[in-house]
Formats: sequence, C-alpha cells, structure tokens
Amino acid sequence: MIFSLVLVFLAVFLTGISQVLLKIGSAYQSTRKGSFLAPYLNLPTFFAYGLLLFVTVISVIALKDVPLKVFYAIASLGFLVVTGLSWRILKEEITIKMMTGIVLITLGVIVFNV
Repeated sequence: MIFSLVLVFLAVFLTGISQVLLKIGSAYQSTRKGSFLAPYLNLPTFFAYGLLLFVTVISVIALKDVPLKVFYAIASLGFLVVTGLSWRILKEEITIKMMTGIVLITLGVIVFNV
C-alpha cells in the first residue's frame, strides 16, 4: 500500500512537470514562417506527452492498491504542484486568487478524507 501511495504522489509530481513542459513548448516559435504546428511539434511538448504516458502507466499500477477516493483526493493536489513549479521554473507571479484556490483545494482534500 505504501509503495502505491508513493506512486500516486510521483504521478502527481510528474504530471505537474509535464504541464509546465507543455506551457514551455506552447511558447515555442518556429523559424519557418506560418508554421502553426510549431507549438505542438517540439522537444518540450514531446517530452511532456511521454511523461503523461508514463504517469498513466504508474497510475494504473497504483490503483491496484489505492482506493479511487484517495487517488483522486491526492491527484487534486496537482494544482499545488503546478503552481509551485510555475512560480519556481517559469517565474510566474502567484496572486491572491491562486493562493485562495490552493487553500480551498487543500481544505477540500482534508475534509473529503476525514
């Protein structure tokens, strides 16, 4: 059970990384004029898709032992991970609305699992 919980937290963290990579990839500009596929066909985007595939595999493995209720409660903490990584890696500003949302999500996870 502990190994499966570690897999769930790993899946949440890797999903956050892949979402940040997708944001980096979406800002990619092609050197060719008029290439509308440039944001979709670049290394950060491909790596993010690969991570999401890996997350799917480890999530299926984790769901063998972790109840679905617990899995989704932990997965909802991904908002916290994405916000933290965006602040740290992309230097995005964290607003009061974002902090309020994070606090509400965290409280919801606590209330949901008590």
